[in-house]
Amino acid sequence: MKKIILSVSVLIVSGLAANAQLFPRAKCTTLVGEAMFGERPDTVKSRGMADNYHTWEAGSELLVKFMPGGSKAVRDKVILNAKEWEKFANIRLKFVPDNAGFTHLRIKLGAGMGHNSAVGTEASFRQQTEQTINFDTLAFADGDYYLARVKKKGIQPPYTFDHLRKEMKEDPNHWNIPEIRRVVMHEFGHALGLLHEQSYPEAVNWKKTDSIYQYYYETQGWEKDQVDFNVFEVGSRFYTNGTKYDPKSIMHYSINAWETTNGYAVKNNFELSAGDKVLIAALYPKPNTSGVKVVPKVNISNFTKLDVSYDPVRGGLVIKPAFDLKTNSKLGEVYFVARIANAEGYYFKTASKYYNWGGALATYLKINLTPNSKVIYNKDTKGRMELFFPLNMYPELYGQKIRVAFAVYLDDVANNQMDKLMYFSATNPLSIPSKSF
Repeated sequence: MKKIILSVSVLIVSGLAANAQLFPRAKCTTLVGEAMFGERPDTVKSRGMADNYHTWEAGSELLVKFMPGGSKAVRDKVILNAKEWEKFANIRLKFVPDNAGFTHLRIKLGAGMGHNSAVGTEASFRQQTEQTINFDTLAFADGDYYLARVKKKGIQPPYTFDHLRKEMKEDPNHWNIPEIRRVVMHEFGHALGLLHEQSYPEAVNWKKTDSIYQYYYETQGWEKDQVDFNVFEVGSRFYTNGTKYDPKSIMHYSINAWETTNGYAVKNNFELSAGDKVLIAALYPKPNTSGVKVVPKVNISNFTKLDVSYDPVRGGLVIKPAFDLKTNSKLGEVYFVARIANAEGYYFKTASKYYNWGGALATYLKINLTPNSKVIYNKDTKGRMELFFPLNMYPELYGQKIRVAFAVYLDDVANNQMDKLMYFSATNPLSIPSKSF
């Protein structure tokens, strides 16, 4: 049986080591497509510059709060630079008090956390008690200032982050303002659905040698598979949205010439590029904007409940999820899938021809999307929808405790994007009554 992953896992935290006499600069460790559910993986791993399927709805107001920690000085800088995206996108970032109950995005400021973010609406897969964005305040420090303090004390290299922590404790609030601006805009780019620009197809000719892997292990703490994914992964052309490769993008990693076969190098970018502004305007078009190519999208929102009940007359489970579905163009087919797992969260394997999703015991419905439509499921009499699972066909489930895992997948055949995970939710253990014979 396959274990259900109930929420998107926390992104890799960079285990940074000091490199010679310099404090190394942390790279973004955002893993695109990190959610893996059941036998069918989330195919967002193969994407390029922007994931059209995981962007928020244009015109949305995203509620953002800070998790406990972080000084007001750093928080203010984060807010200032995050809001740079609002100038070009039809989106609003509303920062709310720390004790706010519901938020779309949650920021954790802390030393050693790494810089990373959930990509777009993947943040919805996380619990309200979990952060969706990490900023490493240690990497925000003015390294030159603190390095000078260390040297002045007569301390000899190599210098470690322990030296930096000590100096920051003694003399706080010396920050690298350009670096904060670069990192905050980059991570909020991810939070709005943008991806790493170096993943553009055929953009970078990496060496992929042992020296490259060793470099990222020493400076980022990444194992080989993490380097392959974070650095070398190439996205699908579909997700470039017809744009050209943009080495000036805020979403681009810096690249050293010795890392590529042709000596190609890219420096860190500290401002939104012209390409960034055009792409974010296409993903989040402002009203009455002419000349902007709007990319196709589908949004799952306002998921309020997942009702599961046993119907003794029909001899099975009636599953009624309540949510809103909205699209701006005809994208293909949507599958509503309900998989059955045991109380511990492991899917039941099956070879059934009819009640099978990726080898797991399941029931599902296929829905054809229509252009510019909005459907509200199971919140009123017009949007009724249910999935039915016949327990009579699987009598071994009677008397057991089970979980039901509900997911929404998109099949966009025209653009060769199959089984794209749009939403995932699961129940707590439910008791199935014993069958009366």
